[in-house]
Amino acid sequence: MTLSAGALAGLGEGTRVRVRTQDSREVVLKVIESREDTAIARLGRGENVRVGDIAVVTDAPATARLFFPEPGVPRLRYGFHARPFLALDARTREGRSARAGGLLLDAFIAWRPGDLPLVLSAQLDPVGFGLGTGLRHSPGSAYVAAAYSTDFLEVGIGAGALFGQKECSTLFDYDPNTYEPINPRTVCDSNAGVSFQQVLRLGALDGFHLAWNSAILSRDNQFRFGSGRGEVQVPLTPSLSLFGAGGGSASGWNFGELGVRSFIKGTGGAGTTVLSASLGVVSLSDGTGEALTGPSIAIGIERRP
Repeated sequence: MTLSAGALAGLGEGTRVRVRTQDSREVVLKVIESREDTAIARLGRGENVRVGDIAVVTDAPATARLFFPEPGVPRLRYGFHARPFLALDARTREGRSARAGGLLLDAFIAWRPGDLPLVLSAQLDPVGFGLGTGLRHSPGSAYVAAAYSTDFLEVGIGAGALFGQKECSTLFDYDPNTYEPINPRTVCDSNAGVSFQQVLRLGALDGFHLAWNSAILSRDNQFRFGSGRGEVQVPLTPSLSLFGAGGGSASGWNFGELGVRSFIKGTGGAGTTVLSASLGVVSLSDGTGEALTGPSIAIGIERRP
């Protein structure tokens, strides 16, 4: 943030200034660079000021908090995280070696209507595609949810679906006299169907947090485990965080990854852009044939207009 006063007005490096923002919040910032007539103060995560806000010198400590910032819940967020991968030791239906690979993709949008502590979201969580073996692999999960959401807690429920290719096998009857297989028939099974979603975040969205979401699959007149994925995020600097995430589903997607998130624009509020990059492993195991499994290098973007 640039201040319209500098060293001549007593704003030297290390000086702290109190800013009362137009949304009635107060932030205390530290001057990191000073010139004669201007100075630059550093904004912490979640801290936002506007042109025209008034700053005064203060002895109060800086308000920036790295692990538990209080930016408020963003009005709108949307983005994606794409994990392309090359499958190791892949084989075709006939058992021949194949150069294969695929993609595991997350995409989401989350909206907070008005000033209520409510977030409505829709998410592909995730969707996978496998290519190169002649066998179809397309497992995925998707849901919509409504959640109670505050700076340090989010909990909600929703509905969705799991989908993927059917796993088919050939079954036989056996002749009671010769025990030879007879009457071959193809039987297919699929862990796809309607699901009930659970969403949880403990901690700050842009700070330290633990997040979990899971799906309970409803089929064959009973409830079954559908999917589960978790994440832990640890801030390292005001603009960089380390995260680890992983999960799997009955419909046939699995992954684990370790990566970083960087604020390339903004501090968490409107106008923020977050870039994520990670290394990990992806596996797609729906349908017939062997699973497609291999290392991935992933990239993602989140926007908060």
